Amino acid sequence: MSELHIGLDDTDSQKGMCSTYVVSQILQKLDLRKNLISPPELVRLNPTIPWKTRGNGALSIRLKLGQKNIENLKKEIIELVEEYREESSNSGVVFFDNDPRNIEELRDFSKKAVKEIVKIQNARELAKEYGEAYEFGNGQGVVGAVCAVGYVFSDYTFELIGYRKKERWGTERDLEKNSVKKISKKYSPTIWDNFDWRNSEMVLSPNSPCPVLFGIRGDSKERIIEASKELRGEEVVLKQLFKTNQGTDEHLQHKKNIDKIKPYTSVIIKGEVVREPETIEGGHVILGICGEAGNVIDCAAYEPTKDFRNTIRKLIKGDTIKVFGGVRKKPLTINLEKIKIIDLAINSEEKNPVCPDCGNRMESAGKEQGYRCRKCSTFANKKVKIFRERELEEKVYEVPPTARRHLSKPLIREEQD
Repeated sequence: MSELHIGLDDTDSQKGMCSTYVVSQILQKLDLRKNLISPPELVRLNPTIPWKTRGNGALSIRLKLGQKNIENLKKEIIELVEEYREESSNSGVVFFDNDPRNIEELRDFSKKAVKEIVKIQNARELAKEYGEAYEFGNGQGVVGAVCAVGYVFSDYTFELIGYRKKERWGTERDLEKNSVKKISKKYSPTIWDNFDWRNSEMVLSPNSPCPVLFGIRGDSKERIIEASKELRGEEVVLKQLFKTNQGTDEHLQHKKNIDKIKPYTSVIIKGEVVREPETIEGGHVILGICGEAGNVIDCAAYEPTKDFRNTIRKLIKGDTIKVFGGVRKKPLTINLEKIKIIDLAINSEEKNPVCPDCGNRMESAGKEQGYRCRKCSTFANKKVKIFRERELEEKVYEVPPTARRHLSKPLIREEQD
């Protein structure tokens, strides 16, 4: 038996199509599902890349083949990619006859692409040395194709994607909201991020004009498949299950010092709140934290994070927190995905004392002369400290599912670990 490992990326554009759909068509039209070594893999790459299309996902297919003519099969796959890819896309397809996950260079390149920016020239060199590559447009998709096929999972989840009839692409999706709520409740916590209870919105259905009707995410492929049968809405013409790194926090890098943070990466860093939250135009909330080396960086909870912003607004100077998020370049800002409150500062302020007789607040009797009640003539030497109860707890707070990045690990998964 021979093996064939196929990587594919960037067959879509903002106008439509979806690389998972192209993979699903390849498996169906060439009758390859029986040859799969494992479910096709959907690998989400660095989510902060400025030139990505939507979710920045790349795909791999791993096949075990008998007497099939592998060269003819490669040609058929390329023909299907040409047929289905968006004309303006920069597609890349790679083929490896041996498992590229056994090659250290490819494994390292794949892991790096989830966390940082990698160069297309390096991807081309790896494909040329160990396999073969086909490019369309400027060939940027070769990067994702190489990364997907060389990727080794340290943690994984599943997503079952259901596709629409072609004549319905680009039209409003017909998916019964109550059925989405029902499966989200029934199969929790093994499926997650399919319905946003805080904002009463469906999350499993995209807004783009692509072929996807829904994508059910979770940890149990059996429960996901069961849940898909209970959805109600328009006709689903094809379903495909993917193994994926979604919901794993694979993109995050621990950093000790703020001055080591690079734009277009995603980080975890501990700091102290030194600039209290401020709501700016557009409803975004910005605060400043100071790291161990004394450097300060802005952190932002943007309007789409909805009530998560209220959590951020309750932070005060002196709070010690750990922040998780992608780094924007100008100005250098961490876009918050979640925070962990490590230590809450005491929230207090000094005020003039209250008169014990009438209950009115006293006034200053003069510089360094204490405080006097104008009405009762009672006297006090100094101000009193007022303590306010904090409305926060020392725990993790996360953005709602509607605002969550594909790679961000939801709290429901952390609670299961």
